[in-house]
Amino acid sequence: MGVIPEKIEKWILPIFLFVFEVIMLILYGALVQYDSLGTPAPVNTSLMESHGQDPALAAVEKTYPLFQDIHVMIFIGFGFLMTFLRRYGYSSVSFNFLVAAFVIQWATIVRGLFSFVDVESCCKIRIGLESMVNGDFVAAAVLITMGALLGRVSHFQLIVVALFEVIFYAVNEALNGLVFQSTDIGGSLIIHTFGAYFGLAASTVLFKKKARDHDRNSSVYHADLFSMIGTVFLWLFWPSFNAVLADGDAKYRTLINTYYSMTGSVISSFLLSILFSEKKKIDMVHVQNATLAGGVAVGAVANFMLQPWGAMFVGFSGGIISVVGYRFLSPLMEKIFILDTCGVHNLHGMPGVFSGVVSVIAVAVASPANYGQTLGNFVIEGRTPGQQAGYQVATLICTLVIAIVGGLLTGLIARFLPVLQSTPDDELYDDEPYWELADDADKYLPLTSGEAAESDVIIKTEGKTESIKLQYSGEPQKAA
Repeated sequence: MGVIPEKIEKWILPIFLFVFEVIMLILYGALVQYDSLGTPAPVNTSLMESHGQDPALAAVEKTYPLFQDIHVMIFIGFGFLMTFLRRYGYSSVSFNFLVAAFVIQWATIVRGLFSFVDVESCCKIRIGLESMVNGDFVAAAVLITMGALLGRVSHFQLIVVALFEVIFYAVNEALNGLVFQSTDIGGSLIIHTFGAYFGLAASTVLFKKKARDHDRNSSVYHADLFSMIGTVFLWLFWPSFNAVLADGDAKYRTLINTYYSMTGSVISSFLLSILFSEKKKIDMVHVQNATLAGGVAVGAVANFMLQPWGAMFVGFSGGIISVVGYRFLSPLMEKIFILDTCGVHNLHGMPGVFSGVVSVIAVAVASPANYGQTLGNFVIEGRTPGQQAGYQVATLICTLVIAIVGGLLTGLIARFLPVLQSTPDDELYDDEPYWELADDADKYLPLTSGEAAESDVIIKTEGKTESIKLQYSGEPQKAA
C-alpha cells in the first residue's frame, strides 16, 4: 500500500491522534478559558441584581436549544446523509463522527489565535456557547468537503485535509469579519460555498481514474433508507442552523424564512426529478439532497425582509439548481476529472453561490423604510447599500479563491506526502480495510452490482418446511 510497510501504516492514524490530543491539552491549558459568563462573579457582585436575570442562564435559554439542533445536524444529519454507498456505511457515519470532533477541538484554537488581532482579546481564547456554535459551523464546512471525497481517500487523509482546511477557513472568516463585514447569517458563503469548492479542488488533485466508474460507487435499497434519515434530520433542524446567531426580529424572520424556503426546495425537487426522468419516476438522489437546497439558498438572506413568498421562491429556485446539477452537470464534471461522491457541488456549492447573488440584490435595495433602525445590521455604518452590495460580491469572490487555492494545496499534500497512504483501487468505497465487520456482512453488503446479497428465508408449503435463498441482484443506483 505505498512506500510505508503495511504493519507500520496501521499505526499512523492512532499515533497522529495521540500526539494531536497531547498538543491540544497543552494549548487548551495555556490559552483557553471560559468567557465572562462561565466565570463566577466576585463575592460582592450580584449579576442578578445588576442585570435583572442571570446572564449565563439567559444565554443558555437563548442559544443552547438551537445549538442542540445544530449538533444533531452535524453528527446525525451529515453522517447518515452519506451512508448511501453500498459498502461504506460504517465509514460514512463514523468518520463523520471522528472528523467533526477533531475539527471542533482544532478550530477552537485556530479561530482563537485569529481573534488575537483584537488587542483586547489577546492573549487568551475565551469560549462560550457562541464559540461552540462556531465550532460546529467549521465542522459543517469540513464535512461538506468530506462528502466530495467520500470513499476515495483514507481516514488519515481525511484528518489531514481537515487539519489544513480549518486554517484556510479561519483566514476566510477573518477577512470577512475584519474587512468585508458582509451579511451571511446562515453561512451560505463562508460555510457551504467554501466547503464545497474546497472539496472539489482537493478532489481534482486526488482524482483516481478507477473511482469514476467503480461498481461500489453506488447504492442499494437499505442504504438509501439510512441516507434519508440524515436528510430528514437536516431538513427539520435547518432553521436553527440559520437562525442561531441572529438577534431580535432578525432571528424571528430567519426562522420563518428558512422554514418556507425549505418547503420550496422540496416541491421543486420532486417536480424536476419526475420531469427529468425518462420513466417519469422519482430519483432518490434528488430527494436525499436537492430537498435541502432551500436551506443553503436562503442562508445569506434569511434575516432579510423577504416575506414568506420570497423565501419560498428562493427555496424553490435552490431546488431547481440542485436537481439540474445532479442531472446534467455532475456527469460533465466527471468527464473533466472532478469527482464529487455526494454531489456537494449541487447541494452546497451552486445554491451557496446563488444565495450570495441574492444577498447582493437584497443589500442593494435595503433602506430605512424597510428596516428602520435595524438597517445597520445589514449595511455597515459609513457605507451605502450599493457599497455594501459590492462587499457582498467581494466576499463571494474571496471565498471561492481561498477555497479553491486552499483545496488544491491541501489535495497536493494529501496526495504526495509520503506518510499519507492513497487508497488502493481495490479498496475504494469499501468498509473492509478499516473495520472489523460482522461475519455475515457480505449478505447485506454486495461487493458489486453483479454479486448478490443472500439471506435465508424459511417458507412452509403443505406442511413441509424449506429453506431457500433470496438474492438481490438489481442494478445499482448511481451515486450522487
